[in-house]
Amino acid sequence: MYNVFMYSKRLSGAAFLFIVLLLSGCGQRQVVRQEIEPAEEKVQVAESPYDILAKNAPDVSARYIGAKYRFGANPDDTLLSYSDCSNLICAITRNSLSDSDYEFEPYYLSSDKIYDYTFEIEKEAVRSGDIIFFKDMKKKQNHLGLVTGRNEDVIYFIQASSASGVIQRSTKSNGWLYYWRDRFDSFRRWKDSVFATRKITANSRYTISNSK
Repeated sequence: MYNVFMYSKRLSGAAFLFIVLLLSGCGQRQVVRQEIEPAEEKVQVAESPYDILAKNAPDVSARYIGAKYRFGANPDDTLLSYSDCSNLICAITRNSLSDSDYEFEPYYLSSDKIYDYTFEIEKEAVRSGDIIFFKDMKKKQNHLGLVTGRNEDVIYFIQASSASGVIQRSTKSNGWLYYWRDRFDSFRRWKDSVFATRKITANSRYTISNSK
């Protein structure tokens, strides 16, 4: 009887110890600390005037296709009806930047001045908004167009010629192959001195400052 009582007592003690250990094990919670890395901030890079020209010049150029040629005519002053080559290039450049932070500061430049305010680039670097110059038989730069796009090696450009008015051509078109190719002078890009930045003043009106 005593043995049975002691066995039962020992069993009860063991059971009690098991329960204590079980409860203490359940009571311990493992805390896992997870370090949360701060979200990476995305830095927004401002577009340059060249980027904006490349993006907008193709659509802006399309407005002028079909206008007739008239020496000295600004297409924006003639309801897009007439233009010459230098006024066309300045109008497209000006209006391509109209909704941006930049301004085409000269507003208008003649062909020879456009040549002075541009620099030569290689064909591989040409993109929309760049300028293509042509020369006459005396090797003088006297005509120009504006690049509206490219497809690998083919360059598309818009020009205002006395014979065809405002028209889009390419370096694979018949007009290029039979005439303009022999008068090609260079591909050029605006110098950044022609661009000015718009700054908003306290009264919300724009002021213009040179971008350099």
